[in-house]
Amino acid sequence: MEVEKILVAVGREPNTKNIGLGNIGIELEKGFVKVREYYKTNVENIYAIGDIINTPQLAHVASKEGEIAVENMVGHKTEKFIDINKIPSAIYSEPQIASFGYTEEKLKEKKIDYKKFIFPYRGIGKSVAIEKSEGFVKILTDKNTDEILGAHIVGAEATELIHEMLLAKNAELLPEDISKMIHTHPTLSEGIMEAFRGIEGWAIHI
Repeated sequence: MEVEKILVAVGREPNTKNIGLGNIGIELEKGFVKVREYYKTNVENIYAIGDIINTPQLAHVASKEGEIAVENMVGHKTEKFIDINKIPSAIYSEPQIASFGYTEEKLKEKKIDYKKFIFPYRGIGKSVAIEKSEGFVKILTDKNTDEILGAHIVGAEATELIHEMLLAKNAELLPEDISKMIHTHPTLSEGIMEAFRGIEGWAIHI
């Protein structure tokens, strides 16, 4: 395959060396600080979040981990950990890339029966109008329960659009809840509606 540019996003590691963590008994695993519920370390009253623990190294992940830790510190009820399958990821390339949840490869590895549908950006009226018709919206659902397992978008404003699909996942909605919801025309979000219709077998603009 011949390409003009390659995006390299590897090689990051936790900055935990020679900063005195061993002096206070903080446990590490492969350089990462080990944490339990609410991001507590093994040392009383010391928490760890962000890039020094073994979770996705994303700013919004670190921010949410911090919220959970502080809520626990002050005695408020909160979740114990972030659900890894509900973390949105974004690449601000051209076109943009955004996703959450399972990939097909991971579903096959776990032997989970799934359905998929891919709706092309060229089927979205607005993407053609703004001359950004490159890309697709991909949805993965459980073959038996219709649970949303993952979503992937490549295309204009993908990093914004992914949140409608993630909201559906968080609210435990089914594809029909989005497929039957009226979306403004023309908008790029119509591609999400069509993808959910497609997983049910009735996408119109394709």
